[in-house]
Amino acid sequence: MNEAFAIKRTTTAHADFQLLVTNLDNELWNELKEDQATYDQYNKVPDIKTAVVLYDADTPVAIGCFKAHDDTAVEIKRMFVGKAYRGKGCSKQILVELEKWATEEGYSHAVLETSIHFNTARTLYTNAGYKIIPNYGQYAGLKESVCMRKDLRKASEFKSLSGIEYFDFEEDFVEENVRCIPMIVRFKMDAAGIKLKLAEWSKFKVDERIALAVNPATTNEEAAQYNQYLSGLIKKYTAAEATVLALEAQPAWSLLNTIPPMLQEKANECGCTISITQWQQLTNLQRFTLVKLCRPGHENKNFPKAMKEFGLINQQ
Repeated sequence: MNEAFAIKRTTTAHADFQLLVTNLDNELWNELKEDQATYDQYNKVPDIKTAVVLYDADTPVAIGCFKAHDDTAVEIKRMFVGKAYRGKGCSKQILVELEKWATEEGYSHAVLETSIHFNTARTLYTNAGYKIIPNYGQYAGLKESVCMRKDLRKASEFKSLSGIEYFDFEEDFVEENVRCIPMIVRFKMDAAGIKLKLAEWSKFKVDERIALAVNPATTNEEAAQYNQYLSGLIKKYTAAEATVLALEAQPAWSLLNTIPPMLQEKANECGCTISITQWQQLTNLQRFTLVKLCRPGHENKNFPKAMKEFGLINQQ
């Protein structure tokens, strides 16, 4: 952050925010002229509690705000930097602060709209990780509009972790704003005969989560040690005993010559079938993952993503 500037969280009713909003609207009318009549109605932010103002000493120099777009995303609005302060990184500081605030409020994505005429703004958003999407809501069908979206979540600690299988679709594996337990950990939990709730997982430290992903659980001795370690974590953070999971003598994923009917049925819904050869060519964790994801529940939406990542979609 540029030390010359101070940033303040406030509301859109703040006098300094209103001052710069007036300047912003004047510039928009001068630049877009009659086109601004269409967009002006969508720019109103009369009572937004999530606004920021950037200051040079006591002088307000830049603003921005966001409002809820849906349950998971915010919409970035009213980004503006005074002419004398452009090219000094002010807009980037505003955007970073808004995104930080949004994640603190539990949102995982941000969307925004800008004009095809504002190349500088589009460059700012592109460099910040925003991707162009189909125009949403009131901007659908408006040729002057460019809508963009960004995933505000940081990559998980497992994304670049060597020595484990971790799937790309798991980066979107989120429930209740908590990144879900990765499949490699679930696989080992089943082998160790222990259950783990998302609420328990969310309390663990990063190094403890990594240990659960990396620690082996293949042999009986390894599985027992894994059980002991995980039970200890659950006890440590919840003061409760771990829930025992009954071990399956022959889990469905381990049967190489039999594709579970539920899995084949779910694959058919995706427009494909899984052959025995394809089934056998998958890794143990991939087979385990497909069996888990085809079961009823909140994870069901990830099944097509896994099928595609494993190279099974559109293969007959």
